Amino acid sequence: MNNKLKLATMDFSKEIAKWTMWYLPIMAVIYILVSLFVNEAEVNEMSFYAMAASANRIFMLVAGIMAVFVFLELAISLGLTRKTFLNAMILTGGVVTVGLAVVTWVFSLVLGMMPWFGDGIAAFDTTAGPLVHIIGHLLTAYVFFLAGFIISIGFYRGFLGGMIAIVLSLGITAAIDSMWTFQTAGTFFNMELAGYGSGNLLLTIIFSLLLILFTIALLQSLIRSVPVKVK
Repeated sequence: MNNKLKLATMDFSKEIAKWTMWYLPIMAVIYILVSLFVNEAEVNEMSFYAMAASANRIFMLVAGIMAVFVFLELAISLGLTRKTFLNAMILTGGVVTVGLAVVTWVFSLVLGMMPWFGDGIAAFDTTAGPLVHIIGHLLTAYVFFLAGFIISIGFYRGFLGGMIAIVLSLGITAAIDSMWTFQTAGTFFNMELAGYGSGNLLLTIIFSLLLILFTIALLQSLIRSVPVKVK
């Protein structure tokens, strides 16, 4: 990793981390209010981690969408190439995904020590263990970040490009989400299917990584021709 890439990754990660400083407290307040005032067993047993898992994906999607508009022109004006910018954002997405999951788990651990809140990893009982849910959370959140990045690049190129990018991103996010829903809950697009079994976990991870590589290759193709107006 060259020095420019390392510094850019650190700077981008720090900036996006600042966005989580308002997001996670808001999520914690929502979780506390729901847990205290919604009298349903399933909700009362749900941990903060379980509730935040889906919200974290949306946060990462939004972060990816904002990334190009917030950082691209600045990065180019500071002498970064489009390739270095993209590589830095790819690494940043991974750093933020892991960091967000860790902080979410810490919040969940602290709240889970109190008698009013749940402490499970999953939002509902499944045959899949906690590790499977954590791996699924990390991979899906990262793919959502990359999908958001595709959307932002698309709209940076124009309205039509943005609409096409939305369709591509919907396909990518639906693919990763359905794979891990199938793995953890045995359902596919809300259809009950036979249990997916832990023996297929490796296959799901492999397909997820292939989807990530496909998305990165798509981003590499799109970033080359993005017009940049340096102010």
